[in-house]
Amino acid sequence: MMTSLQDSDPILRDYIIKHSLPQIYKALLAGICVSCPEDPLHFIEEKIRSILEDQDFEICWHTFIDKDKQISLAGNIVYGIFGNSEDSLFLSHSLEKAFSCYRANLTKMCFMGWKSYISKKKMKAARLLERMEEAKLYHTQRGIKLAFIKWTAWVCFRKNRQNDAVRKLQKAQESVHCRNIIMTWRHVVHDAKRTKEYFKRLEREIQESLNSEIPQGNGQDRLSLLPNKLSLKIFQSLGVRDLLKCAQVCHSWKAITQISSLWTEIDFSSESSWITDQTVERILRAHRVYVISVNLCSCTMVQGLSFRRISQCRNLQELNLSECLNVNDENMKMILEGCHSLLYLNLAFTPITNATIRVLSRCCLTLRCLNLAYCMGFSDKGLQYLTSGKGCHRLSHLDLSGCSQISVDGFTYVAEACSSLQQIVLDDLPTLTDTCVQVLVSKCHLLTVISLLDSPFVSDVAFKTIAEVISLTKIQIEGNERMTDSSLKALCRSSLKLSEVHVSDCPRMTDASLKSLGSLTKLCKLNISGCIKVTDMGIHYITEGQSAVELRELDLSYCPKVTDLSLKRITQRCRNLTHLTVCFCENLTDNGFECLDKCASLVSLDITGCKIHDKGLAVLGANNSLRKLTAAECVFITDKGIKMFCRQCHRLELLDVCHCVCLSDRSIKALSFFCRTIATVRIAGCPKMTDTAVKYLTRAGHFLRELDVSGCPLLTDRTPSLLLCCCPQLRSISMLYCKNISSQAALKLQRRVQHWKHSNDDAPYSLD
Repeated sequence: MMTSLQDSDPILRDYIIKHSLPQIYKALLAGICVSCPEDPLHFIEEKIRSILEDQDFEICWHTFIDKDKQISLAGNIVYGIFGNSEDSLFLSHSLEKAFSCYRANLTKMCFMGWKSYISKKKMKAARLLERMEEAKLYHTQRGIKLAFIKWTAWVCFRKNRQNDAVRKLQKAQESVHCRNIIMTWRHVVHDAKRTKEYFKRLEREIQESLNSEIPQGNGQDRLSLLPNKLSLKIFQSLGVRDLLKCAQVCHSWKAITQISSLWTEIDFSSESSWITDQTVERILRAHRVYVISVNLCSCTMVQGLSFRRISQCRNLQELNLSECLNVNDENMKMILEGCHSLLYLNLAFTPITNATIRVLSRCCLTLRCLNLAYCMGFSDKGLQYLTSGKGCHRLSHLDLSGCSQISVDGFTYVAEACSSLQQIVLDDLPTLTDTCVQVLVSKCHLLTVISLLDSPFVSDVAFKTIAEVISLTKIQIEGNERMTDSSLKALCRSSLKLSEVHVSDCPRMTDASLKSLGSLTKLCKLNISGCIKVTDMGIHYITEGQSAVELRELDLSYCPKVTDLSLKRITQRCRNLTHLTVCFCENLTDNGFECLDKCASLVSLDITGCKIHDKGLAVLGANNSLRKLTAAECVFITDKGIKMFCRQCHRLELLDVCHCVCLSDRSIKALSFFCRTIATVRIAGCPKMTDTAVKYLTRAGHFLRELDVSGCPLLTDRTPSLLLCCCPQLRSISMLYCKNISSQAALKLQRRVQHWKHSNDDAPYSLD
């Protein structure tokens, strides 16, 4: 029973032990079992009453058994109930079991007590260790704090001393700097005074010359009677040849031609056929102080004497020496060392070598634009000089067209030295590869304009690299069979400000490319000539795109799949289009051209090789804004069509009807009668034209500046005579394959024009 009470409620267990309930139960049970009373309940009631009457009553298991029965029956009954005394094995087993239970309980109690003790001890040790760590941390932080306070005080002390020293040094440096500034200022003021006096003296001499040599009120010509400023304004519109001739008229005109403002920008290129080294030297010697721009393009007779004078133009900013065959490294060294203010330099088609590039890298610190097109004398080593010198690092425009000797290493040097490039021209480079373009754009992140005309080995890899690195505003690609629609798609996605796109002769371009171009918002110039896969759907993408209203120039030449539907859409959607080119578009008819009369902004139209008839040409004449019409090789046009066109288009300035074999003198008669402002006429390859046609032109040819009559076999010597007498503004004349015009008559006209061509050969089958 005690065993069963071990797991019971402690209060209940204490209560049972306190009142000796197990002993009472054992004594009552033993008395009932031995005495066997007839009324057991009455027996139990009596025995309990006897216990209550005697509080000191000691209760044993045999207390309620009669004494006479205790001896005989006690053992058998008690041991029968609680165990047989003879059964020693059972008793031993029971005792062993009881002992084992007691020992297990005792062991468990001791283990639990030990465990609780150990746990409390560990907790106490951990708490002690934690407090020790906190104490250690506190001690360390306190030490650091004290050290930091001392270090801060020391740093403040050192800074104060350092600041005092810096103030003293700055004061001494400022005094030295002020002294140097004052000394430098004195030298500058002295030089400025001398320069100012020099210019005042020059102006005084010029003014005295003007006042003394220009008669006041009694001039010999009307120009001398005009105010000096107005006379100067008139002379500013003359070229070099005209100014030199005016200087020989009289003293007053000579004085006007010597005014410095007339010689700040000198263009000798228009006089390249006759200008000599002595003439250039004389002009530059007289006006070198004021010259800021010199153009000697194609001046082959210019030599070292002129170059020496150019080197003395200290204020020169722009210099064009392209196609000057006498330019060499020695001359360029002299010029570059003398002209430190150069901003623009053009050396295209000159025989310069690495030595010139080396001088460029050393002297041209302010150069912004450099043109080395078709200069085959330099190599990668010359471009390497650009990386070591201080010059050319500010270049924003570079032209390396035709320089096929440049390799990947050369473009690497260019990228390292000219990282601020904004425009680069790489035309006509058959050796240009994707790697060259990649190394170039990897460091030139400011590029906005790239030209890759006739560079056939550049593929999608290069264009995708360009799209990943830079954002373009203008790109030119021509003659590339490797470029696909994915290139333009990538470029349009990255270059949202793309305004000019030139992708002519790229046969792999399709309508998908035009769909990408249609997403641009600032596209104003588009050239897709020679893209033979472009159809009306591609033009639909352009006209329905966001930039349709912004489009100014459009070239669809050699696109055989474009039809009249495209012209109709262009007229409806591209309301600001000024230039349209549709050369050799086989599927365009009069119906399409008739739509263009509603294009109110159209200024220039090129329909070379198209199947247009007199009806379509007559409707085109209703477009009052049209100024230039190129209808070469339109074999169906007749005199009637030209007459109906000119009758409506009075403001025409250019007409090109080369190789229109049906035209005769009557078409030129209508042109000269209705179009009084015509300035350019090209009738090459029109075999029916005679001297009468030229006579019609000269009657109203006050503004005629350019005339091409090549391949007109019926023209005679009368043509040059008419032009010489009646066309004072003529600047360009081409008389190739005119076998009835003699060389003597043609040469008389050569001295009056800037561009002159003549030959007596028989005309080939097709004139270029």
